[in-house]
Amino acid sequence: MIGIDRQTGHTIDGLTQLVSRIQQVLTTTRGSREKRRCFGSNLPASLGKNQNAQQCIDIQSSIIAAFYEPQNGLLDFFPLRCQATRHMHGFHLRIEGKWHARIYSLEVDL
Repeated sequence: MIGIDRQTGHTIDGLTQLVSRIQQVLTTTRGSREKRRCFGSNLPASLGKNQNAQQCIDIQSSIIAAFYEPQNGLLDFFPLRCQATRHMHGFHLRIEGKWHARIYSLEVDL
């Protein structure tokens, strides 16, 4: 699949395009798109709250749920593990999953 980088406008493909799709889904509030109400995740709504262990669990469940929503277009990525940890400026996410018969580990700071 070929996509467009949201910052530069250049075409991207492969793993770079997968990471871009995941970032777009996780940073879009579910229900915010007029014609695609199921697109996105509940993750942005959780980010303004206090950091605690329950918040980490809520973030992890929001991320995993986003991968299984057909409207998000991420059904080709099969998540194996999702871990959210607190750090000084927010949360650190580590998502491991299978894509095209290979296991990848993606890390993002929120």
